[in-house]
Amino acid sequence: MKKIFFIIMLFVSINIIAAPYNGKILQFKQPDGSFVDLKLFGTEFYMRAEGLDGYTLIRDVKSNWICYAKLSENNNELISTGIIYKGKKDNGLTLKNDLNFPKHIDISNKSRAEIIAKNKKSVSLNEQPVLKNKTLVHHVIGNIKGLCIVVDFSDEPAVLPITEFDDFCNDLNYINFGNNGSLRKFYSDISGGLVDYQNVVYGYYRAPLTFADYEQMPMGFGAQQILELALNWIESTGFDFSTLTTEPDGSITAINLMYTGVAQTWSQGMWYHQGYYGGFYADGVHSGAYNTSPANSPLELATVAHENGHMIGKWPDTYKYDGSDDGIGSFDLMCWMGDYYNPVPPNPHFWTNAGWGKVVDITNYNGINNDTANTITCYKYKNLNDTNEFFLIENFRQISRYASIPDEGLTIWQIDRSGDNQTTHNEVYLEHANNDITNHYDACFHSAFNDEFSITTVPNSDFYNGDPSGLRVWNIGSVANIMTYKLGAGQAAPTFNLQYVNIANDNNANGFLEANESADININASNFGQISSGNATVTCSAIGANAGFVTVNNPIANAGIINVSQTIPLTFNITISSLTLIGTVIDLKFLISDGTYSTYITKSIVIGVQILMTNQQISTCSAMFYDDGGNFAIYNNSMNFVTTLLPASANNKIKVEFLSYDVEYEPSCGYDYLNIYDGNSTSSPLIGMYCGTNSPGIITSTDATGALTFRFHSDDFVTGNGWEAIVSCVNINEVKENENNNNVQIYPNPTSGIINLLVNENFTNISVTDVFGREVYKTINKNLIDISFLSNGIYFLKIKTNNEVLINKIVKK
Repeated sequence: MKKIFFIIMLFVSINIIAAPYNGKILQFKQPDGSFVDLKLFGTEFYMRAEGLDGYTLIRDVKSNWICYAKLSENNNELISTGIIYKGKKDNGLTLKNDLNFPKHIDISNKSRAEIIAKNKKSVSLNEQPVLKNKTLVHHVIGNIKGLCIVVDFSDEPAVLPITEFDDFCNDLNYINFGNNGSLRKFYSDISGGLVDYQNVVYGYYRAPLTFADYEQMPMGFGAQQILELALNWIESTGFDFSTLTTEPDGSITAINLMYTGVAQTWSQGMWYHQGYYGGFYADGVHSGAYNTSPANSPLELATVAHENGHMIGKWPDTYKYDGSDDGIGSFDLMCWMGDYYNPVPPNPHFWTNAGWGKVVDITNYNGINNDTANTITCYKYKNLNDTNEFFLIENFRQISRYASIPDEGLTIWQIDRSGDNQTTHNEVYLEHANNDITNHYDACFHSAFNDEFSITTVPNSDFYNGDPSGLRVWNIGSVANIMTYKLGAGQAAPTFNLQYVNIANDNNANGFLEANESADININASNFGQISSGNATVTCSAIGANAGFVTVNNPIANAGIINVSQTIPLTFNITISSLTLIGTVIDLKFLISDGTYSTYITKSIVIGVQILMTNQQISTCSAMFYDDGGNFAIYNNSMNFVTTLLPASANNKIKVEFLSYDVEYEPSCGYDYLNIYDGNSTSSPLIGMYCGTNSPGIITSTDATGALTFRFHSDDFVTGNGWEAIVSCVNINEVKENENNNNVQIYPNPTSGIINLLVNENFTNISVTDVFGREVYKTINKNLIDISFLSNGIYFLKIKTNNEVLINKIVKK
């Protein structure tokens, strides 16, 4: 059996993309055969159960009964109280309200994050990416053909005819169980008829083991075994898999695996999920993305529509896996979906990425807009200094596909493609008219509630960095099929815009600002309004804590009258103080005004050469070293980069000092990690693997090339803040080893820990470093040092004098 299991592990890859539960009531069976009703909150990564009375529940691992739960003393786990839960929807007498512990309890955020990480690892067995948290433009248009496989078990036999599943997937007039159409009809409706998504339905396939047998396997493994067997069974019937829609890598775009039975422990065993199985090949294509969903009565459209959004739309989840407030709720298919039988469409960012509907640019519009609800039309306001960021505006009414949205009126979405909905800097964010992201029932803008969104309102229309966007939506009318509102100033006026262009003419012409250097900062001043401006001036000033390191040599530039659609290039010359440390961030503010109208932008600039993690080999002795997100953004998912740093001149060795370090944590660094090698390739000796906040500290090359090599890997899900490090060089001619130097006497050497020390010169400090240059001990005592706490090995005793650094090798054993 172990051999079979090992083979399965080799050929299986799952990347779970979770389907959300936000208080959905489901039935679960108790050991005596009775059924209880409970609510579920969370996803496959972490799910919590509550009774209908509000108390948290857990299935007792010893008795197998669903019982009320309490928290452990450290709040790290839920513990069964042994009190059996008997709650039923139709019998209030089965509920409790007198237990001596609180309702709605949950484990600590840290423990929840660790469980999420553990479960993610258990279903991600290799680097086979399905989705990223950031959404790329991916047009979904035309005919799409997927595969639907329906499975039953000897202990959970089929209850619905196979024709029901064909209708559920493909019948344009399907209404059974109260569903608003089939899966095909749903995607036709939300795409405006641009997508015809059909599924070839096969079944029933009778699984060889019982449902109870598969339940005992780890999360996802039973479903994968069944999927592999069912695909081989379909192949034996002569089906041509090449007739299905495939991805550029030859994988089948969508496989829907539906099976009878109900997993009896939430988020374990045969619990439903969306994943990736790449082990089946036939007719020149292979298996890929799949989802699992119930084949029980009643069939529900929402979960299947959501999971197919992952597969055919490449859309990530927009709710947060850790259970924190997502700020979107049921306004989005990829968040809480809405009604289980009538799910809502995706947010406008996702459907525009799919190439559906109509996007109207209102960036420079000044006037009245008439916005018709639910027509797959949205209005886009752009950030001209950052193409990743923009606002989308769409009118929603609670009818048809939008019937289950929490509120109706004008929705305003702030989008940043460089963001991530699993962090606090979202990719998709719904501005709430009530300024409360926990209450979605007053999220829409309309008259008699909140009829303006601008720089002065709460919430305001600033960009993510705090700069004014210039977006003003005001005099918003009442909820209606056609909402009327004003955009811009409401009268003919110039509309100023400033755009940062580049740094030029720096002293050493490398394109970076460095200490004791002057350079030009080029910007463009434009007028996108309806009339010419007055006489406009632009000022440049240094702001923030580091303003004292900057001198603006020409702080005022005259732009003059800027005509409609005219752009004026302007240049400011600045000088950076010689005292400015590498890595210092300076902030510049550019403000344009003609006495009546004005706006501004800010620009943050890092002092020094900057190296971002990518596939490269660079020679340097002075630079800032960052993850691929740079100083101002988090790193990306699904990255595999190797950077080698070489000293810029002979007789030097690279030294890298990490100022901050934060990547996704997992005890064995199995998710995101940075490997550092002592040499010029990944074949060089490995110094260490680093994840979480376990900073590498200071690393100095000991290799003959003087190089250090860095390999960074990130998986498909959670990210951290990344790292910031200073790169410098150590000149080997300035450091000499003095084992027989008469000015230094050390004994015993080797030592078990205590070293007697006699230094005959004046010194500034004494330290001990390991073979990688990391300081592990420091003292001012020149008579005795104690390194008994260190591991056995070779170390270097460094004594800094006024003229040199004396180094003596010491051995701890």
